[in-house]
Amino acid sequence: MSKKVITEGPDLSAHQGQVDVKSIRDAGCRCIGLRAGYGKNNVDERYVVNAQACCNLDVDVLLYWFSYAYTVEMAEQEADYAIAQAAKYWSTCPIAFDFEYDSVNYARKHGVAVTKRLCTDMTVAFLRRVRDAGYVPVVYANRDYLQNYFDMSEITKALEEVYVWYARYISVLPEDEADAVDIWQFTSEGKLAGVHGKVDLNRFYTDFSGSTIRKEQEAQKNLNILDFQIAANEDGIRDQNGDRLQEDGLDGPKTRYVREQIRLRAKMSGGQYIVGSSGQVVRWWQRRCNEILGHHQNTDGLYGQTARKETLALQRKLGLKADGIAGYDSIQAAFYH
Repeated sequence: MSKKVITEGPDLSAHQGQVDVKSIRDAGCRCIGLRAGYGKNNVDERYVVNAQACCNLDVDVLLYWFSYAYTVEMAEQEADYAIAQAAKYWSTCPIAFDFEYDSVNYARKHGVAVTKRLCTDMTVAFLRRVRDAGYVPVVYANRDYLQNYFDMSEITKALEEVYVWYARYISVLPEDEADAVDIWQFTSEGKLAGVHGKVDLNRFYTDFSGSTIRKEQEAQKNLNILDFQIAANEDGIRDQNGDRLQEDGLDGPKTRYVREQIRLRAKMSGGQYIVGSSGQVVRWWQRRCNEILGHHQNTDGLYGQTARKETLALQRKLGLKADGIAGYDSIQAAFYH
């Protein structure tokens, strides 16, 4: 295949659980697929957290909506749901119509046999809505669906421009298939830093960076971040300019800088862990561990054996590297969980 790979990246949904978007970005992934939702306005359970992380870390996105439509009207409604989720964070970005075997089976259970004609009409309806709202229309398909469900010539004629996200799990795409591909989902069993377990991986041959524009919006205060900022200030931890953090509940560059300076840990002495880190940030961390885990460790601001044990439990729960040290990634996860 002669097409140039611009970047690789995973596509994520609630099925992956807690992920570390910073680690994914740092592994070289400049664009990440996110399931915004499915069916009748069911927002993916991890969409908000993943979308916020992508915005904060300047990662481009490819959003998709898994369809359970079996009428043109339902497809249009699903497009509206997808656009509403996209619009929370991006004024424009790619949005894909994801219609698969599960979609066909759902329709059959409701008395509708999905034909190529119906599938094509629903795809056009969904993507026309996406285009007219200022977003970039994308079709997600495999080889079978391109042959038997999507009339791409008609879809392209109706939309003028549409991109193809192609799922085929082989080592090299045949040239006759590669010509029409903008994104190639080449495996469902990928391994990637920041993701626990297997994940879909994609190769991007089209650069969507110019079509992914963050929406200018009033930032929303996050009380977990606010409490962290207060604790860091009380501990005397300063930003890159030597100043106290602004206590605004926003994970901005200065708060991220402070977070990079923090590694809460216990010390080893005589073959056992004893108190190492201490202070208000430790107290904040102990509270977040209790809230996330439903436990009741003493929030005494002393990071010893118990705090280390609870940190390990939290890291395992959230799919983070389980090292017993509360650093940048663990603190970020605690902000948004």
